[in-house]
Amino acid sequence: MSNEPPSDPMIGRTLVDRYRIDEPVARGGMARVYRARDVRLERDVAVKVLSHPYADDPAFTDRFLAEARAVASLSHPSLVHVYDSGSDGEAHFIVMELLDRHRSLRQAIDEGGPMAREDVLRIGRELLAGLRAVHDRGLVHCDVKSGNVMLGPGPAKLIDFGIARPPHEGLEGSTSIGSLQFMSPEQLHGEALTPASDLFSLGVVLYEALTATMPYEGRTPEEISAAHLAHAVRAPSTFVPGVPGRLDDAILQALRREPTSRFGSAEAMSRALEAADAESTSGNEMDETRVVAVSLPPAERSSDERGYVPPPAPRPTRPSTPAPALAPARGAPARRSSPRRSIRPLIGTLVILAAVALVVALVTLPLLDLGGSGEASPQPSASESAPASAPAGTVLIPATIGMSTADAIERASEAGLNWRVECAQDPAQPEGIIGQEPPEGTSVAPGSRFTMFSARISDCR
Repeated sequence: MSNEPPSDPMIGRTLVDRYRIDEPVARGGMARVYRARDVRLERDVAVKVLSHPYADDPAFTDRFLAEARAVASLSHPSLVHVYDSGSDGEAHFIVMELLDRHRSLRQAIDEGGPMAREDVLRIGRELLAGLRAVHDRGLVHCDVKSGNVMLGPGPAKLIDFGIARPPHEGLEGSTSIGSLQFMSPEQLHGEALTPASDLFSLGVVLYEALTATMPYEGRTPEEISAAHLAHAVRAPSTFVPGVPGRLDDAILQALRREPTSRFGSAEAMSRALEAADAESTSGNEMDETRVVAVSLPPAERSSDERGYVPPPAPRPTRPSTPAPALAPARGAPARRSSPRRSIRPLIGTLVILAAVALVVALVTLPLLDLGGSGEASPQPSASESAPASAPAGTVLIPATIGMSTADAIERASEAGLNWRVECAQDPAQPEGIIGQEPPEGTSVAPGSRFTMFSARISDCR
């Protein structure tokens, strides 16, 4: 039985002779959502009807319907399917997929409290895949919030595209539309929006799902704006033990006040969540860097500048020199030396030379070759790549200074390190990695933390 007051004129009404309104599902500030029956296709659908005073504004109504048609052209598992839109008298509506086996993320948090980090990471990646489809179509969702994230069979779904609009388009009169605590600073002030605005809101969603608290507290636009300016956001790991450092970093970067300091795209933020997921799965977030003294210096030096001296080859014991034969007595017949005796010294010399060559081939040359490599990743294993003085089971910190950020990340990943990139270190420097810690050539345990310092924030998007 419906809880909607009998005065609701939409109950029992059939829009455009096709969609029969049966019962209410949800009510928001802009619209009401009803369960309805598509009598033509004989299926249940959700119908969103624009509320007053928005329905009385022709400009807003036109944009509402135009953007509904644009969203209807999107098809993605993480986006609610929009089937139709139109007007019937004063009723302006959108017909959508009915998610009757789903519940909102808002409901899940209210009922169960903070969610497991694995679920938060999965939901974040699924929603970012949907947002990427929205942004690639040239739209900004503008109302990403936990109440618009539906959980159920299949991936998480974003709903409510009624106020989506093109990027960089502000609202006349600096009017903000959306959910206050999920709004980006630019949306709160009615300024132009970009995909980074949606990523800010998604950062709030993930923060709330992980901690069951809001990053920016406040009840009025002024209070939220002051919180944005202060940017006193506690890392999620201060609420929930065991949150990977990279998940902290990804969420806090999405929540930065300046849009250009956030992620440059949904894909970039998705890569950050994938790295956090890998860190969470491996458990490397608890590892500490263990520095071990090594004799291998940086690989850029030439071979004669490395300072690496291989251990001396063991000298074979040379047979004692036989005493010289006494000269024959005068007048005595000369004594002819035996062929066997004359060849023995030659054989001994050859044996000594062969032993020296074998030592050089088996000991000295491999050590010289190892000294020239300077890094552990191309070798079959960490233990084989370490110099003779390094303990077994360690890897060498690679050289990343001067490399592009993408190449440096690949190099650090190949070395099996728990890497991170810190950005905007020196805007005056060219793009790329300008520093690293620990330094190149340091021997550390596999999975140890490795920080690369990037010259500009653009390197990290």
